[in-house]
Amino acid sequence: MRNLFKLSALMMLAGLINTSVNAQSTTRPWLVGVGVNAVDFHAPSEFGDYFKTSYWNSVPAIAHLTVGRCLNSSFGLDLQLGGARVTSDSAGNEVGGKGFFNGNLNLRYKFDNGYIIKENAVVGPYAFLRVGGSSVSGDGFRPNAGGGIGFNFWFWKDFGLYAQTSYNWATEDDGYNPVDGPYMEHTAGVVVRFGAKDTDKDGIADEDDACPTEAGPQTTKGCPDRDNDGVADKMDACPDVAGLATLSGCPDADGDGIADKDDQCPSEVGSKELMGCPDKDGDGVADKNDLCPDVKGLVNLKGCPDSDGDGIADKDDKCPTRKGVASLQGCPDRDGDGIADDEDRCPQDAGPASNGGCPVPKAEEIQQLNVSAKSIKFVTGSDKIQTESNKTLDDIAALMLKYPNTRWSIEGHTDNTGNANKNLDLSKRRAASVKNYFIAKGVAADRLDSDGFGATRPVADNKTAAGRAENRRTEIKLIEIGVKQQ
Repeated sequence: MRNLFKLSALMMLAGLINTSVNAQSTTRPWLVGVGVNAVDFHAPSEFGDYFKTSYWNSVPAIAHLTVGRCLNSSFGLDLQLGGARVTSDSAGNEVGGKGFFNGNLNLRYKFDNGYIIKENAVVGPYAFLRVGGSSVSGDGFRPNAGGGIGFNFWFWKDFGLYAQTSYNWATEDDGYNPVDGPYMEHTAGVVVRFGAKDTDKDGIADEDDACPTEAGPQTTKGCPDRDNDGVADKMDACPDVAGLATLSGCPDADGDGIADKDDQCPSEVGSKELMGCPDKDGDGVADKNDLCPDVKGLVNLKGCPDSDGDGIADKDDKCPTRKGVASLQGCPDRDGDGIADDEDRCPQDAGPASNGGCPVPKAEEIQQLNVSAKSIKFVTGSDKIQTESNKTLDDIAALMLKYPNTRWSIEGHTDNTGNANKNLDLSKRRAASVKNYFIAKGVAADRLDSDGFGATRPVADNKTAAGRAENRRTEIKLIEIGVKQQ
C-alpha cells in the first residue's frame, strides 16, 4: 500500500505533461473515482515527515469514493468519502487499530481550464478547498475544513488515474485524544468521466460529432451518410450514390481513378488528361474524337497524320507526300494560278484554267499580232517573204517566245485572180514560209501549225482592187491549249 502512494507521488511530479487526448471535462461533466486512502496524524506537527509512509494509516482495500460535477471550465464540486484503520497517532506512536471515516464537500479549481493548461490535457492538476467532518472509532462526528492539490491522469478518453493530498483541520474533544486534531489525507485510484451531451442521439458525443445536430454513423464521425459509402454527405460530391472515399464519395465504374461524374467515357478506362477517355494511338486525342484512332496524328487535325506537313490530314490530302494547299485538297500549285500541278499544263507559269493553266497573250497583244500578220508581204506569185516584212515577223516571233506554252495556227489566203489550184498551193507555201521563219527564230515547231486556203475564205470583195488586196493576207491565230511543262 505504501509503495502505491510512492508511485502516486512520482505521478504528481509528471504534471508537466500536457498532451491532448480529446476529452474535456466541460463536455463530460460527471466524475466518479475510487481508490485507496491513507491518513497521517503525525505530519501536521512534523511536516518534515510528510513523505514517511510509516505514519500513514490505511486499509488494504478500496477506501475512498469521489463523486464530482463540473460547474464550468474552471470549477467543480466533489463529494468525497474516505476510510482508514488508524495504527499511528499524532506523536508517531502505535495505537490499537481504530476505525476512521470522513466525508467532505470540495470546491475544486481546475488548472486544465483552457487558460492555464489545455482543457483536454492528459494531465489535469487541480487545487481544492473543503468542508466536512470525520469520526474516529465512533467518538462522534468532528467538523473539519482544509484544502489540497491533486492530479488527474487521463490515459484514455474517459478513464484515468488520480492522486490527491490534503490538509484537514479538525476540532479536538475536551479530553486528550492522540488522533484528534489536524490530519493529512492521501488518496489515489481510478477515475472515470461521463455525461457527455449527444444532441442528435446517434451515440456519438457532441464533442466528437462532426455533425452534432444530425444523426450519423461512427464511420463518418456522426455525420449523415445517405448512400452508406463511408463518406459524410457534407463531404460527398455524390451523396445519393455509393462511391469511393478517394473520389469524394463518387463512383468510378471503369476503375480509371476518375469519378463517373467527371468521366466523359465512364465505361472505358482512360486518362485524366483526356477526361477519362482512352487514346489507343497515344496522340493526345481521345478515341471518341479521333478521326484516325488507330494511327498517331496531330491534335489540330483531330488525331490524323499529315505526312507532308501542309496542314491537311493525309486522309483528305490528294497529294499526301507533297506539300500543297487546302483549296486544292493538299496538292501543290507552284505557279499559284489555282490549278494543281498535276493538272496544270504549265505548272511553272500561271495561266487561266481555260488554257490548262498556261499563260495566254493579252487581248491587246493578240489584236496587234493580227494587224501585223496581215501586213506580211511576199514576192508576187512566190512564197518568198519580202525583206520589209522581217521586222513584223520578228515582233510576232518575240510574242510567241514570250508565251512559250502557247500553240499557233498560221493561215495563208489569196484573192481569186488566176487558177484556183495554183492559188491554194501558193497560200499553203506562203503559210509554211512564215512558219519556217518563226522556227528559225527559236519557236518550237510543235507549237506551230500552218495551212493555206487559197481564195476560199475572202474577207472583202474580189471585184475591186482594194478588196483583192485585202483578201491576199496571212492570219496567225492562238490555239488556246497549253503545252505541258515537265
